[in-house]
Amino acid sequence: MVSVVVLAIAGTLVALELGAACPQGGLLAFGSCTLRPFAIGVLILAAGLYVAGLSAVLAWTAGLQRRRVADARAARDWYLLASLVGLPVAPLLSFTLLSALR
Repeated sequence: MVSVVVLAIAGTLVALELGAACPQGGLLAFGSCTLRPFAIGVLILAAGLYVAGLSAVLAWTAGLQRRRVADARAARDWYLLASLVGLPVAPLLSFTLLSALR
């Protein structure tokens, strides 16, 4: 459910950025037309990394539950921890990756 919300918010922000006039710019590129493709790339990659990370944690905790190493409460705690830690980490990692590839 969280993944759908994250992807919907990212899609909305991309649509708002692309719909804004270029001289004023949208809220992601801070009014710079040259930054627009980079800002959109960072947003899309950050959303993808966040969703991939949460999906990996879900798969991992499901395996732990299947082997009876963890219960549903532990799975929920790991998911909440991953979602909170992933919020600042995913944009920073995507910014770093795209900056390195520029």
